[in-house]
Amino acid sequence: MIAFPGPASALVTLPVEPDRDGIARVLTLERFARESLPHLRATIPAFNRLLVEGTPSRWDPAEVEARLAAGARIALEAEPETPPAGAVALPVCYERELAPDLEEVAAIGGLTPDEVARLHCGSTYLVLATGFAPGFAYLGDLDARIAAPRLASPRARVPQGAVGIADRRTGVYPAEGPGGWRLVGRVPGALFADAAERIARFAPGGSVEFRRIGRKDYEAECE
Repeated sequence: MIAFPGPASALVTLPVEPDRDGIARVLTLERFARESLPHLRATIPAFNRLLVEGTPSRWDPAEVEARLAAGARIALEAEPETPPAGAVALPVCYERELAPDLEEVAAIGGLTPDEVARLHCGSTYLVLATGFAPGFAYLGDLDARIAAPRLASPRARVPQGAVGIADRRTGVYPAEGPGGWRLVGRVPGALFADAAERIARFAPGGSVEFRRIGRKDYEAECE
């Protein structure tokens, strides 16, 4: 489906799940769009969607729609893009004081807190989208055994570096602020101090891994 939310923009939604396969196919479409529509000013991939923005003076809706439709067919038929080599590695501490919802997530899945931590840091995640806050990456797909719904009432304050879970997504709050994800750990906030750097580190299609650390190592990383 192709929609035109603005005078020089188009939004393509692929008929696939908003998961690892979805973002991989969206990235194939993005590459095609950039190659076939050189007047584009920006492309924003997310989950199973691609937003493209062009130069108003060179924007031909009929041409854009035709080329994006062709690109969508290629993206759906081709082998999905392979994630780039090399994952961003983030140390995370799952100690109770830094993980206020860890026990509840464990109870939802019929697991122990240690099992939740082990499963959470036992996968390589794909950046499915970025948003909500600069540098916030929606990571998937989370192991179904530790999936948990968002909080019924969001917290007014979530600390920088808090690791959250929402359904089959996980992510790290890059800055202090409100949030409704269940908090299961903490990454040293110093790793997110530079806003420009944290935005550059997490791009759709990139990979992220969590490395479990103890409280002493966490405190050392925070210094």
